[in-house]
Amino acid sequence: MADENTQVAPVAGAEENATQENKGFTYYFSDPDSANAEMHHVVITLPYELPELPWHWHIEKPDDSLKDPVWDLKVNGWVENSKDGQAAILQEATKKLEELDKKSAELDQANDKVDQAIKSMQEVQAQSSKQNLALMKSFTEQTQNTNQILGAMQKTLAMVTKAVGANANNATPANPTTDTKPADQATDKQ
Repeated sequence: MADENTQVAPVAGAEENATQENKGFTYYFSDPDSANAEMHHVVITLPYELPELPWHWHIEKPDDSLKDPVWDLKVNGWVENSKDGQAAILQEATKKLEELDKKSAELDQANDKVDQAIKSMQEVQAQSSKQNLALMKSFTEQTQNTNQILGAMQKTLAMVTKAVGANANNATPANPTTDTKPADQATDKQ
């Protein structure tokens, strides 16, 4: 015969309660300013989900390593309730470091864009310098050609002027010189 003290009979409805507990929603209440240490961290399970959390209620579970967890609004998370607040300071410093890392990555991306823009500008300047050099070379060649043509024209003009001047000195008038007396006087002599 079995000992009656060792037998455990199922309680009516216990299975139903266990199922409801598994379907419950767990929330965490924290009032860090409460003098009652029990109010620093309270676990609350409700059979329904809250559409909006009341003041001091949180969904996040505190880390199991915290001995007396309280919610800190500055770090927006659970911290150890300590007089010097080292955990809160550490969490805040960690959060700021993450923000700085993010800003550093953004700054690196911005610097990369600036570097690309500078490189593009340098390439454009190099192309522009090559084009300017080619234009200056072409302009210099055209100027030299023009100077040569002008020099040749000056020589030709000088030779033409010299030739015209030499012909003018050696030339005889086309009409012989005649007496400048009037025609009446020339007939009177006869």
